Amino acid sequence: MIPTTTSAKLEKLTHLHFYYHNNIAGPRATAVPINPKIQPVDLRDPASLFGRLTIADDPENSTVVGSAQGMYGSASQTEMSFAMVFNFALTQGKYKGSSFCLLGRNPIFTNPRELAIVGGTGAFRFSRGYAMLKTYYMDMQTGANTIVEYDVYIRHY
Repeated sequence: MIPTTTSAKLEKLTHLHFYYHNNIAGPRATAVPINPKIQPVDLRDPASLFGRLTIADDPENSTVVGSAQGMYGSASQTEMSFAMVFNFALTQGKYKGSSFCLLGRNPIFTNPRELAIVGGTGAFRFSRGYAMLKTYYMDMQTGANTIVEYDVYIRHY
């Protein structure tokens, strides 16, 4: 094995701000439950969602910046909280072709809440960071359609 040397690059901090649209009802649904509902969903009872797993491939609904692809599942019987793993693939601008991965626990009625950035591709290779989420809109009758504001802080080279 021949040792190689690399020049050190300075680490950068990138801030991204966007709104994520999640629609699991209606004619333009972008996320669907992938396991059958055992019981009806009641937003006042977190246990009614426990174990439900949803997969998403959300398109852009305003200025095109990227696509969110991944899944989330209800992870608590005592509060509305999801375990999430999502890749945010950017399709426009300086970071076109790059993506970052978000992973963590998402207690949806806590504003703001924090999830981890645990890697990425392209410009975000070797990235780490966090995302601050705030629910901007939720259809409280069904909980099916939501808009979430994201402030993402990514350290990368």
